Amino acid sequence: MKLQKKELILIAVILAIAAGGFFINAMIHRKPAIIAEVSIDSDVIATYDLSQDVDTVIHGYNGGTNHLIIQDGMLWIEEASCPDKVCIYQGKISMNGEMVVCLPNHMIVSITEPD
Repeated sequence: MKLQKKELILIAVILAIAAGGFFINAMIHRKPAIIAEVSIDSDVIATYDLSQDVDTVIHGYNGGTNHLIIQDGMLWIEEASCPDKVCIYQGKISMNGEMVVCLPNHMIVSITEPD
């Protein structure tokens, strides 16, 4: 099957638009973050500056805990009382818009720019 000139132009335009959208999205979400917000049941319970090292335990739903570490501008969960440990496996985050979620403990840590 041979593509005609109009079809090739259409494919090139679609690919260019997709690449542009990907690039814009990457630029928006790749800014270094400044603030980490910790929420339990959608209520912000703590806010941390990512430029300062923090080692704390977050007390979540039904007595669950998450050991939060902020070091060198990166944030991660070191230990968790939840059974699946997904929040630990999410690894280190440092960019605007990223988050770590622990569903059993109803905890979300999101990193963002200040208002």
